[in-house]
Amino acid sequence: MDRPAAINRTVQEADIWLNELLEDMQAASKDTAYAALRTVLHELRDRLTVDEAAQLAAQLPMIVCGLYFNGWKPAANPTRVRTVQEFLDGVRDRAPGHEEIDPDLATRCVFALLARHVSPGEVDDVIGQLPMELRALWSSSRAERSAIAEAAVTLVEIDRGTVLDEGGGQTSPQASPAPSTEVSR
Repeated sequence: MDRPAAINRTVQEADIWLNELLEDMQAASKDTAYAALRTVLHELRDRLTVDEAAQLAAQLPMIVCGLYFNGWKPAANPTRVRTVQEFLDGVRDRAPGHEEIDPDLATRCVFALLARHVSPGEVDDVIGQLPMELRALWSSSRAERSAIAEAAVTLVEIDRGTVLDEGGGQTSPQASPAPSTEVSR
């Protein structure tokens, strides 16, 4: 069956997300990874304002976006979830039949997944919407995001032919090394 290229692309993107989550969680199956993605996204979505929930959705693959909005009741948002335990209880309650999901692990892995695939500015906006205690669930993904950004800068510098020496100064690849003053015997 022929599908439009846009549908094929979003199926591939969703599969990439599920494979990454499957690996990060060391889940037993893609069904478990899917359930974790769905439950964490729903709990997060319901904690955000309607505008912020929509802004986050705009950066999700089409299939993940559909999953994200499935069953949404915007008039009921944002919820009053303020603590990590309330958030994790919400994740657990949204995953009936998936008792194998550790809500803390699932939440941290989904947040790390979002940090890898959503723009840093949008992730910062989402984090900014959360109460201080819930922001801690993003801590590892924020560090990961920072490391990814630093790696990207390094790759751009390498691509441009500019490298940093150990002292932090830039050197140019065109500069020839100083001639050796040693004489071999």
